[in-house]
Amino acid sequence: MRFSPDGTHLAVGTDVGVWLYDVPDGKETALFTGHTGQVNALAFSQDENILASGGFNNPVIQIWDIATKSKLSTPIFTRGPNLLDALTFYGRTLISIGGHDNVSYWQVDTGNKLLQSSVNISYDVVAFSQDGSSLAIADRNGGIHLWDTTTSSQQATLKGHGAGDDSEIRAIAFSPDGKILASGSEDKTVKLWDTQNHKELGTLSGHLGWVTAIAFSEDGSTLASGDANKTIKLWDLETRKARDTITGHKNTINALAFAPYGGSRYSGCLASGSADGTIRFWNPVKEKELATFASGHIESVKSVAFSKNDTTLTTVAFNGIVDVWSLKTKREMFTFTDGQCDSTDVAALSSDATIFARMGKNGSIAFNPYGFGHRGSFRGGTRLQLWEIATGVEIPGPWQTDGRNASSVFFSPDYDIIAVSVHGEIRAWHINTGVQLFRLNARWSPWSNPVFSPDGKWIATSEGSGKTKVWNVEAPNNEPAILSIEKTNSITFSPDSSILAIIGKEGIYLWKFQNESEVEPTIIPGNLQAFKSVLTFSPDGSILIGSAMAGWGNPIKLWDVETGKNLGILSGHTEPVETLVFSHDEKTLASGSSDGTVLLWDWDKIISKAKEKIGN
Repeated sequence: MRFSPDGTHLAVGTDVGVWLYDVPDGKETALFTGHTGQVNALAFSQDENILASGGFNNPVIQIWDIATKSKLSTPIFTRGPNLLDALTFYGRTLISIGGHDNVSYWQVDTGNKLLQSSVNISYDVVAFSQDGSSLAIADRNGGIHLWDTTTSSQQATLKGHGAGDDSEIRAIAFSPDGKILASGSEDKTVKLWDTQNHKELGTLSGHLGWVTAIAFSEDGSTLASGDANKTIKLWDLETRKARDTITGHKNTINALAFAPYGGSRYSGCLASGSADGTIRFWNPVKEKELATFASGHIESVKSVAFSKNDTTLTTVAFNGIVDVWSLKTKREMFTFTDGQCDSTDVAALSSDATIFARMGKNGSIAFNPYGFGHRGSFRGGTRLQLWEIATGVEIPGPWQTDGRNASSVFFSPDYDIIAVSVHGEIRAWHINTGVQLFRLNARWSPWSNPVFSPDGKWIATSEGSGKTKVWNVEAPNNEPAILSIEKTNSITFSPDSSILAIIGKEGIYLWKFQNESEVEPTIIPGNLQAFKSVLTFSPDGSILIGSAMAGWGNPIKLWDVETGKNLGILSGHTEPVETLVFSHDEKTLASGSSDGTVLLWDWDKIISKAKEKIGN
């Protein structure tokens, strides 16, 4: 997050673009898109007219005109690795660091590169000084390197937080005058450094979680530090003592920024952004919350379901928070928070969005500042729990104990059965009675979750060994049908339950598992091999829809089931797609992603374009 120099605007970098907020009235005034991935780097020009943005998986630095809320005509193409970690202005020169070690100097008006140098350091976190003259680089061994951007030369190396398992630095920041550097680490401390004499000034101790964000006040008298334990500490830099502790966020503190002093009612306030999806403003003197400035910046969407009448859409975030949205207004109607935790292991919604199941865990979680993924330190898992979303009533049952440590949870199509994958078995219970219906000897695969067939008669599982099995729910003791495919991944049934589609090494296998005369499955040459993939059929069964990382992209791909022809792609998500679900009227496809968004697709229009593509 960055405040404009006069404090009237707040720019927030997210996985879907840059949000620009008007600080005095708290309203969002623009969403700057055009980035193909996460926005990590933001910088306002000193005259406050220009905002530069860039980040992970995006080789272009975008230049935005603040007055017109539009993109300037001269983008800057870095032409390097798709990674940009920090930006700063030095007069009319824009300085960037990216590609792990390239420091580049750009002429903003023309987009021309003036100079490039290499720091030759493998790092995780970097920061520019406020005037752009200095650069701090935290290496992967806990050390810190100071770089003079005016001469493109290294000034000094600081010992940092030392070597060891907890030495990784997760946040660094310069004081406004550039004379002090603060670094926060997984050792739960903040260290202060003299950038002139290159000496350590002191260590600030008191955090109970990894330090993940740091910011100095405009006058340099106060330091704010946030951690993975949901806590913000305010430090008096003269005494180097903690002045107060701020709580209120429900998850990791991802970003901190002090507003400049001025005429706004938020003058000098502290802004904090958290993985709980909110930006909050605090009075750093009275240590009280001024406002929940924004919400909805969620890290990841894990599950999506339409209501039976398709009037609402229910989403589950990575932290177990459930939101119900009106499909007419596209606005949030209410939030269910009883399942909130620091991170969900598994989360699932019934097909009519009435029941929510999740198993989560609590502890410290820190998200990768440059790209996706996270690290965590947890205190153990919670029990598997079910709730009726509308009433908030928890549904008790044997799954609370027997489903503990489940690797996946899934509902039958008529949502009266809950099944879990745990300890090499599929265990299933009737939700209303709690009676156990069956146990299947099905080994767990980290790449594929078990699924019910649409008619509720079959369960398909895919093992890490490559064996895909289809079990008869009505005769669970019978031997399953088995197909061996190398490097199996996501699986899904066709709408009529006659075909199982399986992502494998050679493509997408279409297996008519009930037809004993069909020895070999047919193969659609669609490459969806990735660490995370998802697959489903169109409602009429004629089109396969799947998504997996392609390079650093995350397109949704379409194939004609009969011919195997590629029907095109749907682009929009900037991180891996977690789920694909059709509305009950078959008119809308919803895709939920790790980028924290759900995109709604008009299926009739998609079909029309697909027919044009194949000339049919």
